[in-house]
Amino acid sequence: MESAPQLQEWADLLPNEGIQSVTRLGLCLSPELGVEAWSRLVAEIVRVSGRSAGSRVTLTAWLGDLLAYGEGKYKGQIKEYAKAAGLEPVTLRLAKLVCSRIPVYRRRYTLSWAHHCEVGTVFKDPVEIEHWLERSEKGGYSKAELRRLIRAHVATAKASLVVDNAEASFGLMRDLRAMDRYLYGRPRVWTQWSTATCRRALGELEAVVDFVETLKARAAEVPCETADR
Repeated sequence: MESAPQLQEWADLLPNEGIQSVTRLGLCLSPELGVEAWSRLVAEIVRVSGRSAGSRVTLTAWLGDLLAYGEGKYKGQIKEYAKAAGLEPVTLRLAKLVCSRIPVYRRRYTLSWAHHCEVGTVFKDPVEIEHWLERSEKGGYSKAELRRLIRAHVATAKASLVVDNAEASFGLMRDLRAMDRYLYGRPRVWTQWSTATCRRALGELEAVVDFVETLKARAAEVPCETADR
């Protein structure tokens, strides 16, 4: 991470308009920041970054905040900004994503920008983000350790989702079998319904009808010899 004198040097180069505070992890921007002031800020940070031979982590975070702020308001030219700043477009896109998910006031200054990127690129729920930042801070994890923990958590969550989906599927199949037995045992009732009653029943069973049509369409996609194996 950049030194305090270098950080101050960069901050002194920025236009004062629209900036509430400057930190090594981002820019706190005024809600009243206009398009012209926004454009000047972007241009200046891009210029400084393009001339910096060393680390540009803080400048990347600053650009991320500006791009996140400009989302939906200004037409961002990320590829052009990245080229002028000496960065890869994917780096700026990720910075924008992280800054949009983790506002400046939620960032932990005991952690690095890389820690925030590990959390912000995976999670979008503010509660989960807060949990992982706090856990990383208290655990004193390195970036690599945090990445391993997050990957293990995501893998476990995916496995649990597969199990939940399987249980839901088995439950649905069980309910369908019960309904089939019920209807099969009472053919004299439903085969003698009037036209009006049939129409009412179709309305009541709209989801079931859609389900059956979906099954038919899906079954038609599979060749018979494959389905029988």
